[in-house]
Amino acid sequence: MSGFWVKASMRFGLYGAGAFLVWAGSASAAEADLPFGLLTLCLATLPETRPEQLWASWSLAPVIVLPLLLVATLYGRGLHVLYSDIRPPLTQRVLFVAGMACLVVALVSPLCRMASTLAWAHMVQHVLLVAGAPLLLALSRPGRVLIAALPERLRMTLEAMRTDRAASQPYAYLLASFVLYGANIWFWHVPALYQGALMDAGLHVLMVAVLLAVSLLFWHVILETYRIPGPGSGLAAALLFFTFLHTAVLGLLLALSPQVWYPLMALRGAAWGLLPIDDQRLAGLIMWIPMGGVYFATALVIMGRLITGSSRAADPAAASTGVE
Repeated sequence: MSGFWVKASMRFGLYGAGAFLVWAGSASAAEADLPFGLLTLCLATLPETRPEQLWASWSLAPVIVLPLLLVATLYGRGLHVLYSDIRPPLTQRVLFVAGMACLVVALVSPLCRMASTLAWAHMVQHVLLVAGAPLLLALSRPGRVLIAALPERLRMTLEAMRTDRAASQPYAYLLASFVLYGANIWFWHVPALYQGALMDAGLHVLMVAVLLAVSLLFWHVILETYRIPGPGSGLAAALLFFTFLHTAVLGLLLALSPQVWYPLMALRGAAWGLLPIDDQRLAGLIMWIPMGGVYFATALVIMGRLITGSSRAADPAAASTGVE
């Protein structure tokens, strides 16, 4: 079952990224003729966001808003199609709404405009895109609901892709997703790439699509391994600790560097009363502590389950009675 979702996630991620790039190419040409307004992406080619205009600085770029509306519509239709007795529990539905809300905050709210002006706002957006929204969406397990909303022919095709091979190869999927996820985070913080994504609509949409697709894959594999009893959970916890460590290193490099990594941001944030180097240090601290805290806390939850399971296995009487 896990292998099906891994393959489906990778295919939809690749197709989605390609579709987004084609769409973004036409959108960027149209945006060139538009004044600074609601229908533009959060690019540094637009005037910087200032404190007095913060709450008017929303981004309703169709290339971002329409996919979010499509996913939300599919989920609502899927809930309608499924009978009440096989709908996901309320907790999962709340988690899905919370995950989509994180995406709206990151990509539509004024935070998106601020992310092209201030380094610390970019880092908050980054945390939501790689650790907040993907984790909540993976916890909500929306696949069955989304597939139920699709046309019958497409639904049958996806069901035919189902396989349980991933359950027998948890280490390979865990390690592959761990490497992709870590490389993805470091890759998009290369100054030339990130500043390029702030200047070019196609690269900007590609960055968002890849960050989300890889992050969804990573958290899905981690949580599926957690749900399947076995030694894979220990590896999942270890990889989360390693993710905490390497993202902490990146955050500390940002916080302790004597030089500004993103000169483009340094030219845009003067109205906020922060020196560029202080803005960068705050961004590094956000990556180090709040973002790292997500990985650390999740790893602790997995380790706690492993310890509890081991103690119950060691005490058959407690396991049979439910008393430790």
